[in-house]
Amino acid sequence: MKSIITVSKAPLALLFTLPVFVPVAAHAAKERVLYSFNGAGNGGFVEAELIMDAQGNLYGTAEEGGSTGCGGGGCGTVFKVTPDGQETTLHIFSGDDGAFPIAELIADSAGNLYGTTYNGGAHVAGTIFKVTPAGRMRVIYSFTGKSDGSNPFSGLIADEAGNFYGTTTSGGAYRKGTVFKITPRGKERVLYSFAGGTDGVYPIGTLLRDSAGNFYGTATIGGADCDGTGFGCGIVFKLTPGGQETVLYRFQGGDHGANPGAGLVMDQTGALYGTTNNGGVVCDDSGATCGTVYKLDANGNETGLHTFTGGSDGAYPKSRLLMDAAGNLFGTTAGGGAAGGECGCGIVFKMSRHGAEKILHTFSQSDGHGPFAGLIPDAAGNFYGTTDVGGQYAYGTIFKIRNR
Repeated sequence: MKSIITVSKAPLALLFTLPVFVPVAAHAAKERVLYSFNGAGNGGFVEAELIMDAQGNLYGTAEEGGSTGCGGGGCGTVFKVTPDGQETTLHIFSGDDGAFPIAELIADSAGNLYGTTYNGGAHVAGTIFKVTPAGRMRVIYSFTGKSDGSNPFSGLIADEAGNFYGTTTSGGAYRKGTVFKITPRGKERVLYSFAGGTDGVYPIGTLLRDSAGNFYGTATIGGADCDGTGFGCGIVFKLTPGGQETVLYRFQGGDHGANPGAGLVMDQTGALYGTTNNGGVVCDDSGATCGTVYKLDANGNETGLHTFTGGSDGAYPKSRLLMDAAGNLFGTTAGGGAAGGECGCGIVFKMSRHGAEKILHTFSQSDGHGPFAGLIPDAAGNFYGTTDVGGQYAYGTIFKIRNR
């Protein structure tokens, strides 16, 4: 049975809007760990991007920790971290109200936070939740795991009326994932059900919405069978407000990339930019390929901007990109970075619009390991992000890159 509540009608927006164009200072970068998670009461394994309020406080989710439930590792948390690194756990999930929040949050003008959990809820298929600034939590919707979808991996976006939009990785008419809409009163509508073939499977990146209300996103598999596995190498899609899907690009592997796991960013010409977790060159003994950064112009023509090699330039980008006014791209890779492969803990990079890469920071385990999430900027051009593991207690970090 659905869990329905009334959502605040305050206009929904990110506390710190993630703009396409951000100011970036042209100076040497320096990294600082603001906070290390301990895997217990404050959570652990942070895969989500952060958001920031006007005072510089950071908000996010930890996938596990917080309690001993959900198999003993904890069901996850929602947290706040001040600019000087003081953490407050706003909510600890119990399983009944959701479990394993993986995605970033959004917030309304009153400071209420909204997000998704991959599991848990009334039907153990994931939830959409609201957490007030004081830490009071309510479930807006519990997925049933049937035609309405299940297991949302991505975050939410919202329109001017306060309706939420997102994706589920499974469920739907064909059990291959959905794009959904949920009204402020908790009524869910499936805009599109993936069929599992050339139209894509397993969408995990947060959607992008244009001024006309069209949605853009990626599906990690499906599309063209570029590697002979039969699963497909993923797609980029466009979805109209009425639910009509157009596949803009089917990944071909090689230098063109495979298996996109992140959302997209759009420039002023309508071109889309993103990352693929695989594709490119083989970079480890397992035969895995290290991933790419790509551009897809408004006509659907794809250009591979950069192929990661797994060395100092990084490997396995899983994050959404950030773009500055000059068209430079900023992001993270979950692996690579260490000379000689000693750690391979990941990097923060800057990339020109032509694909020339500059390493802003290489992680070394003690300062974080495995940045899965993208970056957010402040007004001075500094970056903030998270690592999945590493840090003082090996359960992940929040870091700041001083770009000055």
